[in-house]
Amino acid sequence: MKSVIISIHGRVQGVGFRWTTARLANRLNVVGWVRNERDGSVTVRAQADETSLEAFIEALKQSPTPYAKVSRLNVTNQKSEDFTKFEITD
Repeated sequence: MKSVIISIHGRVQGVGFRWTTARLANRLNVVGWVRNERDGSVTVRAQADETSLEAFIEALKQSPTPYAKVSRLNVTNQKSEDFTKFEITD
């Protein structure tokens, strides 16, 4: 398992980004969480096998919803945790 934190900037709040990210994560068997940040960005904590995680990150770069526009995406490796599902958090 590989685990990362993804920081996503652009028009990513108020456009269904968290909801579509959660659906995408569930389709790709990615566990973790997604949340809005005060600065207008979105943070994703994601964990999966390397192939699924790479597909997930590539899909986020392209924006999982047509209403969002990702201008920058940063990925940082993290220590794995015991996530059992993917959640939308506050």
